Amino acid sequence: MPYLPLKEDKKRDLHSLFGDERRRVAPGLMNDIDREWRMKYLKASQLTKRDMSYHLFDLWDNPAFRKDRLNIFRRIWNAPGDLIEKNITRPALGYEWGFISRFFLSKSFLGLGFIWFCVYQHTFNGGDWTKLTGFRQMTSKPATMPNNPHYPNRDPRWERSQGSDYYDQGFKSHPASAHLKPSTPTSWD
Repeated sequence: MPYLPLKEDKKRDLHSLFGDERRRVAPGLMNDIDREWRMKYLKASQLTKRDMSYHLFDLWDNPAFRKDRLNIFRRIWNAPGDLIEKNITRPALGYEWGFISRFFLSKSFLGLGFIWFCVYQHTFNGGDWTKLTGFRQMTSKPATMPNNPHYPNRDPRWERSQGSDYYDQGFKSHPASAHLKPSTPTSWD
């Protein structure tokens, strides 16, 4: 029967009887054949000095390994971080902390770029009625506090008397708005 990957596919248990000590010492559960298999399992699980000296970060330094696992765009995107990690952070901080510092350094640059973009958009492309683009900033009226002379009544500066006062975006106070006329008739007299 062919292998069909399921949504809840269970992993293969390599230890089986050999990993659980309670199963190994339970009378009658493990026989001599199982003990022989356990010895083979333990021998196969031992790492050689060469295996133990090889670090996972060294694997990513292999160009063939990177070419097999990363597409060309990701390799180009990672190139500046790789240079910083190999030449600056890894010799100074070691493998693990060099990688961690590279990760946080790259993410902080992305965050800084996003903050600069938001500040630029808010400062120079702030949305008002004159253009369709830019961030729209909506503010609610402030609460009337006890230091306000109109307290406990509402502050008349923030009261709206007609429907066109809502979401004005500076239309009424702009000098060009006085010269604008509607293209359709406003009354049918």
